[in-house]
Amino acid sequence: MNKKNRLAARSIAALVSLALTLALFIYSPAVAQNPRRNSPTPTATTAAKNPAAQRPENSQPSFKSPPNTDQPTEVSLGFYLINLGRINQSDETIDVSGYFAATWQDPRLAFDPKAVGDTVIRYTPEKIWEPNLTIVNASSAPKTVAQDLTVQPDGTVNYLQLINATVSSDLDLRKFPFDSQTVKIVWESLSFDDRGVVFKENPTLTGSSEDSFVSLSEWKIIGINTPITANKFIKENKTYARYVFEIKLNRNYQFYIFKIFIPLLLITLISWATFWINANTAFATQMSLGITSTLTAITFNFTVTNSLPRLPYMTMLDAYIFICYLFFFSSIIANVSVHFLLNNHEKPEFTVGVVRKFRWIFPLAFILCQSIVITSFFCRY
Repeated sequence: MNKKNRLAARSIAALVSLALTLALFIYSPAVAQNPRRNSPTPTATTAAKNPAAQRPENSQPSFKSPPNTDQPTEVSLGFYLINLGRINQSDETIDVSGYFAATWQDPRLAFDPKAVGDTVIRYTPEKIWEPNLTIVNASSAPKTVAQDLTVQPDGTVNYLQLINATVSSDLDLRKFPFDSQTVKIVWESLSFDDRGVVFKENPTLTGSSEDSFVSLSEWKIIGINTPITANKFIKENKTYARYVFEIKLNRNYQFYIFKIFIPLLLITLISWATFWINANTAFATQMSLGITSTLTAITFNFTVTNSLPRLPYMTMLDAYIFICYLFFFSSIIANVSVHFLLNNHEKPEFTVGVVRKFRWIFPLAFILCQSIVITSFFCRY
């Protein structure tokens, strides 16, 4: 019996010793100074060693807000034309390519080049504020080929963009084909009115390339103009600054002289040859020649019309062709009248005299009419 009591006492003593060991391990000071990593509440010691843990995430300065809150940001703009593509007269659109540059000041982005190790810092447009410029007269979304956004140590931001765009521009074709045109590319800020952004021209970044492929064969660039204007948006009662890049063009009219004016003049002269043919024996030939001349002029008119928009006014070339119509029609009427007089007038000599007068009346009247029309177009427009 005593043996059993001693065995039980030993077992109890072993259990008590194990319990004391576990208690000392759990409540030791080393463990108390190192809380579990998944503890939701940091200790005072941890917060003191890591001040960033106490800083809220939104305390970092945002560079997407405007640089100036009390005045508009001045943005210097320039566009350098490197290619003037197709000019579609029927759609009144122009394809252009060039470098678009914008410069503004953002003091928040200033840096020490020695600390950074470089004289410029490159950003993406998503990281910093930009004026959010767009071409408002683009007929389709402009294609951005490449872009570069750099910041200088004093906070000067330089934005450079290579764009290909198709823009719409009104064409004044009254003096066609002796006309001059001014095509425009218009930029506005998509997000900021004149209280947030104002524009000014940068002459050093504005111009056009001297390469031979810049101008088209039908057009010649004679000048560049870059006015700064304003656009009043009535629905929002806001005014937006506008940067306009104007390209002044002169049309090379030699093609139309040799392909339309001279051929129509020769056809008109041929129609007057009927006054030198004996009306008694060649009336059918006279009528056939007059009708053929009229149909040829109609063909020329359709060719020209297909290359122009549906204009509400008459161009100089339209007036020239219209006068040719009138003289073709008049020559047909004159031949019919001569044939009628020959068959019904008592004195054939009278009819012969009329025909002889037609030989010089028609050319003089044609020259007079065309001179009046051309002079009126040049004087009025």
